[in-house]
Order: sequence, then C-alpha cells, then structure tokens
Amino acid sequence: MITTLATLLIILGETAAPPPPAEPVDVASSEDAEAPPSEAPPSETADAPPEAPPAEEDEPWVIPPPEEPQVPPTSAAVERQGNPELTEALNAPKKRGYAQYESPQNFAAEIKFGPYLPDVDRRYNGPDEFGPYAKIFGETDDRGVTTGAPKKLMMTAAAFEWQFLNPGGIGPLGLGYTFSFARDKAQALLADPPATGSVRSEADSTVFWVMPMALQLVYRFELLADRVHIPIVPYVKGGLAWSLWWSKNGDGKLSRNSMGEKALGGVWGWQLNAGGMLRLDFLEVGSSRTLDRTTGINHTYLFGEYQLSRIDNFGRENAMSLGSSTWLLGLAIEF
Repeated sequence: MITTLATLLIILGETAAPPPPAEPVDVASSEDAEAPPSEAPPSETADAPPEAPPAEEDEPWVIPPPEEPQVPPTSAAVERQGNPELTEALNAPKKRGYAQYESPQNFAAEIKFGPYLPDVDRRYNGPDEFGPYAKIFGETDDRGVTTGAPKKLMMTAAAFEWQFLNPGGIGPLGLGYTFSFARDKAQALLADPPATGSVRSEADSTVFWVMPMALQLVYRFELLADRVHIPIVPYVKGGLAWSLWWSKNGDGKLSRNSMGEKALGGVWGWQLNAGGMLRLDFLEVGSSRTLDRTTGINHTYLFGEYQLSRIDNFGRENAMSLGSSTWLLGLAIEF
C-alpha cells in the first residue's frame, strides 16, 4: 500500500515539473536552407489584355431649345442708363432693304477724266478767223500758221462730298468740292514773223495751265438701289465755280502781254453736273459687305456725267472765259 502511494507521488511530481528550455533556432537561415526555390508569379498587367471601357449607353437625341431673340433696349431704358453712344445709335435713322446691313454713310469721293477745251475765244469778234487762244494752240500747217481750232485737252478732276442729310432715306443731300486741272502747250509765235519760213520760235514755247474748282450742292437718288436692288443712282450737282489760270514761256517765267501785264488771274462763274452711277456691289455682294465691315466703304461706283460751266465773271466784259461743255467718266466710293 505504502509502495503504491510512493509510486503515485513520483509520477505526479514528474508531470508537474517544467520542461527544459529549448535551444534558439535561426528562422531566416532555416527557411533559406529548407524552402525550395520558387519562380515569381507572372505579372497580371504584362500578359493580360487591357480591360475594355464599359460601353456607354445610347442616349436619346435631344434638339436644343432655340435661343431667345435679343430684344433691343427701349428708349426709356437707354435714357436711364445715360450712355451717349447708345442714345445716338437708338436715335439714328434706320435704313431699309439692302442698306440696313451697312455702316453709317457720311461722305463720298470721286476721281474722273474727260476732254476739256476752255472757251477763251467765245467772245472774240476780231477781224481774224481765229481768236488769240486758237492762234497759239490751234491746229497749224508746216509754217506754224493756225488752220483749225485747238484740240481738246485731257482734264483730271477729284471731288469730295459731305453727305449731311438723307430726307426719308430716299437719297443723301451733300455739299461737294471739285478740283480739276488741264494743260496745253505750243511753240511761241514770233513777234515779227518772216514772210517766208516758220512763224513760230523753235527755242521758245508757251504753256497754258487752268485749274477749275467748284463748290456745289449734290443730290443722289439712292432709293431704288437701297430698297429694290436696282443698281442705278442718278444725281445732280450745281453751284459756284472759280478757275485759276496762268501762262508761262520757255524759260519758265510768266508770260506778259504787249502792255507788260502778267498772264495770271482767276475767274468766277457757275457749274452744273448731271449723271448716273452704276453701283458695283451687285457683282459680289459678299465681298462688298466684307469691305464695308473692314474699311467702312459702303458702295463703289462707275459713273458718267455731263458738265456745263460758264466761268467768265458772270458775263463781265474783258473777262477771261474758261467755261466748257463736256462729258466725264470716273470711279466713286461712298463711306
């Protein structure tokens, strides 16, 4: 019995005793030594194809709503704002037809050409067949003796016009200024011509200059061209004229008459012009509107006109007469 109890105590004592401490183990070295080499897993991004984006769902087609029209401000709203530019634009006369797309039109300019013969000998009543002007500048024979009337000169003219009023939109009323000039030249007549041979000097010449100018009222009827697209614009001009004239000899000095007076002076008179203009905008409407937007030129024209002038100090005796009756052709712009 005693022996049995002793044996049981010994067994219990061994069971309750703590186990001996374990030796430390190098985990890293053991894993390196025991774990077999393995290949790296393949990259999913390198071999796998890129995922396609999700398909967009079809949306129904929708018509955008129309834009609301811009309503111009009323007169009361403009007055309350106090903007002078808006006030002027609102009170400006409205154009109609084709003209409503144009910029403001206030001026016109012309350049024109035509034959011109000053009527210097109009009042000549002397015994000779030809007057003083024709004797020098007329047609001559081999000796220089006058046998016919002078040839017409080429006159060049430029005009500028301020269009200050357009009553009812039927056409502008303007104030225009025209400047023109012409020149004639011939061999000078000898003071004592010989019985035989030439009656003119081979070394000396006579040059005659004339510069007519005019200040006129102008009216252009543009109603049909603006509203009905008929590209014809009739017009009329009328007003005062004044012409400067002078004559020089071969050495460039002013000529003198037998009394020693210089060949230089100015003469008053009147001038009328009437004609028709062909508006060239119809040849290329788009280009004409582009020209208007970029330069402010409203219209371009080809025109012809008849000119009648009486420039003789209103009929005064012994006055130089420089009037004429002629036709002119030219180009014009309005801007």
